[in-house]
Amino acid sequence: MSFDQVEGYFLDSCVLLPQSSESRTEACSTFLREASSKCILSSSVKTEAIDLIDRAYNAVINDFRQNLKPYLEHNGITRLSNRHGRILATYFYERREAFKLTQPQRSSVRNEFMGIIENFVASQLHSLKGGSTVKYDAFLAFLIMQLSLAEHRLKAPFMGIKTEEIVPNESVTSMAELNALIANPHDIKHLASALKYQYEKNKWVIFVTNDESEILSKQPDLLSIFGLQCSKPEWALDYYSDLTRLKAPLEHLREKQGYSEGQKAFVKTLENTMNVKIIS
Repeated sequence: MSFDQVEGYFLDSCVLLPQSSESRTEACSTFLREASSKCILSSSVKTEAIDLIDRAYNAVINDFRQNLKPYLEHNGITRLSNRHGRILATYFYERREAFKLTQPQRSSVRNEFMGIIENFVASQLHSLKGGSTVKYDAFLAFLIMQLSLAEHRLKAPFMGIKTEEIVPNESVTSMAELNALIANPHDIKHLASALKYQYEKNKWVIFVTNDESEILSKQPDLLSIFGLQCSKPEWALDYYSDLTRLKAPLEHLREKQGYSEGQKAFVKTLENTMNVKIIS
């Protein structure tokens, strides 16, 4: 067993972003506590994640600026008090429903921003005792400050993980075999970045993700054709251990018997991009 030929874990953005359940949050947290020193972000994953957070932040903050004041005025509210909780509860429900119709999303980031603000608004209203009230402008300023703090918290995990600047090979991202498996062009770029790193370094990597529908469901083919191991956070350390029992990626490819057509196409692409001979 040798650890020299295993580099570590390439993270998908969903591992560092807010999770949809407590069990997923715990699984990601446990994995990161155990393996953060061996984790890598490709530049494409980091760029996409930061852009996703920025777009969600801007969408939520612009929506509040455009819709909250007219909504309150429509309900005859010029100063907020603890009597307005039910009205604001309805406001948050309606805005969530409007977002679903106008701005579909791939992640839970926007919902996280909405949840943070809704909790903040409820807490602030409940803290207004004895007939105390607050002006809308002051309330909005506090709200925007909370959103800015939340944005910083969501970006922080991406600043603490080693990032590799990788430009994936177009000959890989354009492969029919890869595009037949993966529909999302961002995911294709992320997987191709992991492949480029793995074979140029000649060290195994594991692509860690919670994306069941787009990536993990295609894991058997991604491993068979491209030699890329993908895993949920819960099992990534087990796959790491398994890979230490294999020879390095290029040597492993050379010793394969009976290449499929998909494997032949990928090996040929590697040979052309890396100027190496794999199949004799």
